[in-house]
Amino acid sequence: MNTFLSRNRLIVLAYIGMLLLVLITAFFSPGFLSASNLRSTFILASFVGIVALGQTFVIIGGGIDLSIPWVLNSAAVLMTLLCAGQDLPLIWVVPLLLAGGGLIGLLNGAGVALLGVPPIIMTLAANVILQGLILVFTGGTPTPAAPDMIKFLSVGRISGIPVIALIWTALTVLAWLLLSKSAFGRHLYAVGTNVTVARYSGVPTTRTTILTYVISGMTAALGGILLTGYSGVAYLGMGDSYLFTTVAAVAIGGAPILGGSGHYIGTVAGALVLTILTGLLPALNLSSGALLVVYGAVILLTVSIGSETFSEMWASASNRRKRIKEGTENG
Repeated sequence: MNTFLSRNRLIVLAYIGMLLLVLITAFFSPGFLSASNLRSTFILASFVGIVALGQTFVIIGGGIDLSIPWVLNSAAVLMTLLCAGQDLPLIWVVPLLLAGGGLIGLLNGAGVALLGVPPIIMTLAANVILQGLILVFTGGTPTPAAPDMIKFLSVGRISGIPVIALIWTALTVLAWLLLSKSAFGRHLYAVGTNVTVARYSGVPTTRTTILTYVISGMTAALGGILLTGYSGVAYLGMGDSYLFTTVAAVAIGGAPILGGSGHYIGTVAGALVLTILTGLLPALNLSSGALLVVYGAVILLTVSIGSETFSEMWASASNRRKRIKEGTENG
């Protein structure tokens, strides 16, 4: 038990923080713990969690994906245009859009792993290009409503359980299997820890890195499709808030942004924390800008914790405390 807590202490802390936040929110907003409100909170967290799944893989591998907003937005807009409100075209539209998201991820991954382009530059460029293409393609005109089947997947229920919750649960199990039980997961942690050492150890570093971006592109596209079902329509800019949201969710879940450790189980807690925070702000009479402050603070803190300088300072302080303790005992 002690070994488990030691190895996963940041994930455990994320869930403890989530529970404390639930209690705080319930204190300031008594109706928060109602069944309908908890269900709504979980549904909103599901969208963050699904989109952040791919971001988790990328960050564990030592990268970051800034193309998520417009991969999500592109999938949403194209889905409504191609389906024109009808369910039947979804049979080929959804696989096509997921493949398209994977293709964007493939290009991102190839640029990073094969061409050596920094992840921030590569994925930010892809995001801007996609934004321009969608603006040109649509001309800024409104798109048709989402098909009824997509609305059902996003807000419908089966025996009282939200369908989106079932989808998120299935994806969580799949992510857990990939990270904890597969060779890909072992390779990913090795790449994120030290890509040079991993390469000389026989790890297929290029393939592993590219695959993380492919997964991120596909989950961003899936998130865009499902989010359109929740809102009823696709609109330009609907994915913008998911850039720092996904990064913050991964960071809150205990994964250092510099890579090498973390788990999607922690990201699940991060997605719930951010969604609960969104509900807490109105109760405290705070604007949405306060949430941006939280995003920035979390990202800054996790980068600092993961940096070599911080690690050296922490190790130095620990050694100093140890020497003082030993000196006291000997004295």
